[in-house]
Amino acid sequence: MGGPRQFQKRPVVIEAIQWTGDNEAEIVAWAGGALFNALDADDRAECDDPDATAQVFDRLHSTWVLVFTGQWVIRGVKGELYPIAADVLAETYDELA
Repeated sequence: MGGPRQFQKRPVVIEAIQWTGDNEAEIVAWAGGALFNALDADDRAECDDPDATAQVFDRLHSTWVLVFTGQWVIRGVKGELYPIAADVLAETYDELA
């Protein structure tokens, strides 16, 4: 049991959609309701990072997570939604045809 061990991520297929800053209705429909919303100027001014332009609800962790324009929103293996940067998505996943 002692000491660190190495693990490799299993190959899984996920769905993702990119937040462009103007496709809120598309992401809301894909996410299944009020689990995603764009932030207006007042919301942005009051959140942890005013550069965030939206938020997504991560049901797995019961919390809202900030999303930045250009990020992808992933539906994970347990149905959870979370943002991921485009470069991290490209390094971690291969797009299927």
